Amino acid sequence: MSTFKDGDHAVLTCHDRTKIVQIRKGRICRYRDSIFEISSVSSWTSLLCSYVYKYNPIFIDKNKIFLDHLIDQRDGSYFELKDKYLCNIDTNQAKKFIQTEDISSDNAGQDNRDLCDDGSVNQTLQHEEIEQLKSEGVSGQLIISQLVSKSATFEKKTAFSQQKYLNKKKKKYILIYRAWKPSIRLLCQAYTHDLQKILYLRRDTLAMLLSLSNISNGSNVAIVESCQGLILASVIQRCAGGNGFIFNLTPAGEKNSTSPCCDFMDFSNEYTTNVYTIPIENVGDLNTIERANQAKPIEKPTNEKTLQALERRQRRLDGLQLFEKTKLNSLIIASKYDSLSILQHLIDYLALSSHFVIYSQTVQNLLECYQFLKKRGCNIHVEIADSWLREYQILDERTHPFIRMSGASGYLLSGMIVQS
Repeated sequence: MSTFKDGDHAVLTCHDRTKIVQIRKGRICRYRDSIFEISSVSSWTSLLCSYVYKYNPIFIDKNKIFLDHLIDQRDGSYFELKDKYLCNIDTNQAKKFIQTEDISSDNAGQDNRDLCDDGSVNQTLQHEEIEQLKSEGVSGQLIISQLVSKSATFEKKTAFSQQKYLNKKKKKYILIYRAWKPSIRLLCQAYTHDLQKILYLRRDTLAMLLSLSNISNGSNVAIVESCQGLILASVIQRCAGGNGFIFNLTPAGEKNSTSPCCDFMDFSNEYTTNVYTIPIENVGDLNTIERANQAKPIEKPTNEKTLQALERRQRRLDGLQLFEKTKLNSLIIASKYDSLSILQHLIDYLALSSHFVIYSQTVQNLLECYQFLKKRGCNIHVEIADSWLREYQILDERTHPFIRMSGASGYLLSGMIVQS
């Protein structure tokens, strides 16, 4: 099983919360003109009075967390938050902490009709006392036990209400995290509470999009997306560094070419060698290549940044020349810009028997593309579809759909190019 290294990305899950983080080791302390690396908490504490220190924690639900202890740990390991550090714990012990407890109906009330929501009277354990217990290092289990014992209404609640109360307190006081290597499914889960960043693209719609695009190892694929690089990362993973080419066409030039999901996946060079990022406005513009060839080359780059900029520029030109010579097997469009204009600009680059898929949050945009394709001809199986996903809570006498779900995940227009 793979382990985490310094600089790797990880997905931390805690109850129903998910966060993507990057693991960084050590802190940097500065004293006058000297820089020292602090590798342990004891040495950090001893130098606290002498040095100005700089550290790099992350924040999850107002908790400041250092990720040093994740290094060299296995994928899927459990960690407990102790004194701002994630400490590895046994898997069986972690599952025991987070599992749902069964409440006996003998120690519960019949209904909640006589309960009055008055926090100051119902709960005698004050907030200051809870904070003191946490500062003393008392475990979350003991804090929950004290909350239950000092609650005037807990025994009067029904068994279902008691279980719901305990689960709510566990999410707050028992901070058991599980660290995973990033995957496409986990990235979709991490964006669940921020779906507007990925154009409300749900994981089931993403799976349907990849299936309709017929992508495999060795395919030549062009992608125009505004989903934080989620579709691009999915295509790179599916192609797995094959002989084909992946063209990431970015509207609005190079400044709009960020793909954080690709960075999160930590792809090796083997996977990204055949990936080219090209401004879409340069596609079909042969003058761009001519101007680049006629430009006077810089013999000696002044600094490292200039050298990197020249390498990126040459990479774009190589990708543009390659794109003009390549017939595409798949075209995927999931952009916040006008899908019809993008389709009209790129459809002639598709080879026979190639597939195209267009994603949009609204069906009106796809209807315009549908009408254009029907007038143009040379295509079959042109269909507009959407997917439906409904998650269920499975508990005794409480099996029902989740109350909070993503109601809609857009629409897909797909088809295949054929000869007239």
